[in-house]
Amino acid sequence: MLLFMLTAATLVAVYWFWIRPILKSRPAFRELYQAEANFFAALRAKFAGIKQKLSSAIVIAASAIVSGYDFFAPIVRGVDVSSLAAQVPSWAWPLLLIAVTAIMKYFRDLADRRHAIELGKGSLPPQWK
Repeated sequence: MLLFMLTAATLVAVYWFWIRPILKSRPAFRELYQAEANFFAALRAKFAGIKQKLSSAIVIAASAIVSGYDFFAPIVRGVDVSSLAAQVPSWAWPLLLIAVTAIMKYFRDLADRRHAIELGKGSLPPQWK
């Protein structure tokens, strides 16, 4: 599983930092990437102000699903099944908590930046103009 994740991350990084800039520079693909930028700008505007609430709901739902499975699976099946939480390596828990906290902070910073722009105290980043 770890090998698959590393391979996928490597392929995404190679595309994003090497292949994508080459394709964006080609006139035949320029229109496609401009449409992509417009799509992401529209998506960003649509989700403005609710990204943090959505991510919080997803984290809470995932926690409830794992906890529910760990509690109800032995009852429903009548057989002792291994807990999902026990299958996650112990070194991964701190990394998961750090990642969730970083994502929440990122969404909070986005909301604060948008609020400052609405109050006239900030400016738009270049990719939002």
